Amino acid sequence: MEIKMDVLDKIEKTEIIGKDFLVWLWFRSETQRGIFDLGEDLHAEIAIDGKMTLETDEIQDSVTCSCANPLMKEARLALMENKRITKAAIKLTINEEDEFFFRLDSRWMNFRLFKTPKVIQDLKDDSEGFFYEKTGLIERAITIMDSVFMHFIKIRISPEWGDSELPALIKWIKSGNTLLPA
Repeated sequence: MEIKMDVLDKIEKTEIIGKDFLVWLWFRSETQRGIFDLGEDLHAEIAIDGKMTLETDEIQDSVTCSCANPLMKEARLALMENKRITKAAIKLTINEEDEFFFRLDSRWMNFRLFKTPKVIQDLKDDSEGFFYEKTGLIERAITIMDSVFMHFIKIRISPEWGDSELPALIKWIKSGNTLLPA
């Protein structure tokens, strides 16, 4: 029982990192088109895919926003009211070819409702090949998201976070508008 409580305590103490990651992804998707250069001719584009849940830390007050408008004004207002993103629908595009859709949870960093690009193997003719191809696609997307998360962590613990990244993120939240050039 004590071990379980220790794990839950650690999760509560570190959950803020997942929430910061989700808002940072949204910020980067609007201000830098969500493009991440991952080296070795590999790049990913990440976008919030129109649905997110935001909650306050103090009381159980939440708002779920679902909108085709990428600015999601209701969600931006919730950020200004100190709500934090706890779940977000994500669209991940790898090398402008493969598109993945999933929901990401800030508390456990879980992937849910995972949709991969179409599997080439035929389920009826080669069920084992279908399984391995599908698993490989999921693993590829998770590996990319791990790389992006590590990029975020490196920024988050560096002086760059306080010097430039956080002030730009706060300005973006307060502006309520995209900072992309016209």
